Amino acid sequence: MSERPFMQLYVSDFIGDTLQLSTEQIGAYMLLLMAMWNAGGRLPSDEAKLARITRMSVKKWKAIADDLMSFFDIDSDSIRHNRLTKELEKSESKSQSRSSAGEAGGRAKALKDKEARLANAMLEPQHLPDTITSLPSEDASTPGVDIDFEIFWEAYPNKIGKPSAERAFSQAVKRANLNQIMAGVRAYAAKTDDRQWCSPVKWLSDDRWNDAPARPPDRPPKPNGLAHLQKPQSREEYLAAEKARSERSFR
Repeated sequence: MSERPFMQLYVSDFIGDTLQLSTEQIGAYMLLLMAMWNAGGRLPSDEAKLARITRMSVKKWKAIADDLMSFFDIDSDSIRHNRLTKELEKSESKSQSRSSAGEAGGRAKALKDKEARLANAMLEPQHLPDTITSLPSEDASTPGVDIDFEIFWEAYPNKIGKPSAERAFSQAVKRANLNQIMAGVRAYAAKTDDRQWCSPVKWLSDDRWNDAPARPPDRPPKPNGLAHLQKPQSREEYLAAEKARSERSFR
């Protein structure tokens, strides 16, 4: 990357100096100036190289070279531009001044930082306060476990949603004592029907310890597969049928 980040261009002077040039010549002139700026103020006077810089064929360059070369000073093997040379010298002078100022500032900052480190090293360390706030004892009391709820939870058959169940239990014991609730739990756990178990939250919220469910009816015996073929008989019909079977057996 070039050490000269920009090229100073005096627009009014440039336009006034190039009024006689065509658009093509102005473009070639600008390319020569920019290449010369990056090269440090000089370009080779070789026609082929100048044609390449201006992106033209040698023949085309020769056709416009006379008009453009009037802006440059020509030496034996190079060309230079008087105004551009002065701007380069000014730019390099400013760059050198900034560099020197930066080095001086850097040295001053380094010295200041060193002095600050030395001063800090000589300071006495800060003492800790004489008193230290005591830490809480390891045997400090912690929230206790609700023993009554644990008894209920152990006995309840459908253990789901324990935190919510504990909150529901804390409200339920305000409406009934533990013995009532546990009696209801034991009765509920002993049920023999195939109904789904309630969640403990619903069971407690609905005061289900007060339930007295009816016993489901016994299921009737399954009918004999041939019962529909049998006809009801009177006593006389039964005796007559038995007599007929006996007579057939002795023949």
